[in-house]
Amino acid sequence: MYAHRVIQSLNGLHVQFDLPPEFADCQEAEIIVLPVKSTKSNSQSWEQWVRSVAGTLSDDFPDDITDDDLGVDAPRESLE
Repeated sequence: MYAHRVIQSLNGLHVQFDLPPEFADCQEAEIIVLPVKSTKSNSQSWEQWVRSVAGTLSDDFPDDITDDDLGVDAPRESLE
């Protein structure tokens, strides 16, 4: 299975791109189009982003995960 990801500007509602050579023998390809927020208006650097999310994990992560740490729809069996 091959995967090819490309982010490009839209021309109205038209998109055109060339697939890499790995797809040469494929007869079909599934193409998924997802909206992407522009990063041009966000001047936050990688370091600034890391600093903004630093400390969001608890001090015991990942050593002491309990059911309190899991979402409602998460499986409840042991994580060990």
